[in-house]
Amino acid sequence: MYTLNWKQLEYFITLAEIQNYTKAASVLNITQPALSRAINNLEQSIGIPLFEKSGRGVKLNFYGHVLFQHLRIARDKIYEGEREVRSLISSDKGHISVGSLYTLGINFLPLLLRDFNQEYPQITFSLYQHPTRILLEQLNNNEIDICFCTDFDKDTISDHLMKTVISTEPLYMLVPRTHPMAGKKSANLYDFKDDTFILFNNLTLFHNESLNLFSKAGFSPRIAYEANEDSTVAGFVAAELGVALIPPIYGVNMERCVPIALNDPDAFRTLCMIYKPENESIPVVNKFHNYVISWLAENRDKIAPNYYK
Repeated sequence: MYTLNWKQLEYFITLAEIQNYTKAASVLNITQPALSRAINNLEQSIGIPLFEKSGRGVKLNFYGHVLFQHLRIARDKIYEGEREVRSLISSDKGHISVGSLYTLGINFLPLLLRDFNQEYPQITFSLYQHPTRILLEQLNNNEIDICFCTDFDKDTISDHLMKTVISTEPLYMLVPRTHPMAGKKSANLYDFKDDTFILFNNLTLFHNESLNLFSKAGFSPRIAYEANEDSTVAGFVAAELGVALIPPIYGVNMERCVPIALNDPDAFRTLCMIYKPENESIPVVNKFHNYVISWLAENRDKIAPNYYK
């Protein structure tokens, strides 16, 4: 099988685009005879002519046109790969894929990325929002570079991922405004043992965390519905279909719901920045990771929504 080398690819594409041996040779900084020999060797190796005469120049024939379409794409991909590798070498420009919980996409991430891009405008981002379990799978599969999600048990998820705590959030019991406890500022989990619950489903790590908290409080919840999205859980509570154990949630209509603080000492969740150790060798990812740590030192209070304070 014939293997095309880089010089032949470059010579062929240049001649195909310029359609004149003298001008193409000048662009390539070689002599016209050298270009003619290279094209002739290419045609002999493939076993068929690729050009035909056209006035004082040449043009691709049918077979040359077919080859040109493929080689032009190959050349562009090679250049694209070269540009991407060069961008990875620089810590001041490049692209980062970030995963996040839905709730962090309302307040925390917009503020963080706004401030980061003011300092590093040539670094761009793609954002993927999912429950923690899916985010960790994406990180393990190299679909994202870094993610912001709830803490996890390394023994059951992935023992090689690294994490940095970004915030500890209190949990609340979300009840309809018609609920007997709606006027309370705080309560114990056990106070809701007779209620019907809307629970986050097992796509979220919060599912098992919630069940563990109910067990510590001394009861098993009567579960009516399960969902994996914050606004759905809040909507079911607003419709008086039950109560829900929730973290602080953003961007949700709370007019018909009341969040009640919990006195239980374990009623909190920990949010973390999760990453692979090897990803820190990528300059833009390492720069972003270090920036987040310094940014949190000054802006940690911006993570929590105002209506829970």
